[in-house]
Amino acid sequence: MKARLALLVAPWIFALAGADTPDIPDAVHWSAAVKSAVAITRGSTATIDLSGEVQEGWHVYALEQHSGGPTPLRITLDANTIVTAAGPTSGTAAEKVQDTHFGFETQLYTHRFIVHLPVRVDRDLAAGKQLIPVSVRFQACSDRECLLPRTVHLSIPIDVTTAATRN
Repeated sequence: MKARLALLVAPWIFALAGADTPDIPDAVHWSAAVKSAVAITRGSTATIDLSGEVQEGWHVYALEQHSGGPTPLRITLDANTIVTAAGPTSGTAAEKVQDTHFGFETQLYTHRFIVHLPVRVDRDLAAGKQLIPVSVRFQACSDRECLLPRTVHLSIPIDVTTAATRN
């Protein structure tokens, strides 16, 4: 029993020990931008497009997962006075894979993917350049190892114009 426990715990101990070292792989590169069909004004809606570029040999678990499974992707607007969420996230369809480690189907991304987050600009926001704070929590794995779940904090620029407020 002790040997089994050691085999299960050992990879996590090594991962924790190396958490602050530069040899932890950068399995995913993140970028984000605000998209809008019209000028962004106070009270208008726009979409934040978050792009994940998954490196060769790695995968990132998607938004939807079974409980007791891997850490799902989570996109969160951090506390701010610039925008609020204006609907559910959507984006690139995830691959459905029978995961032998968990014993059930998981959903994941193995290449470039995009998650769309609709937002509404605050009606009282001053015109000009602002930064929208977004957190991305994810877990990346290869066929040999899983990295501990990470949270990446992004600041997405938005330029609010002085046009009249829309309804």
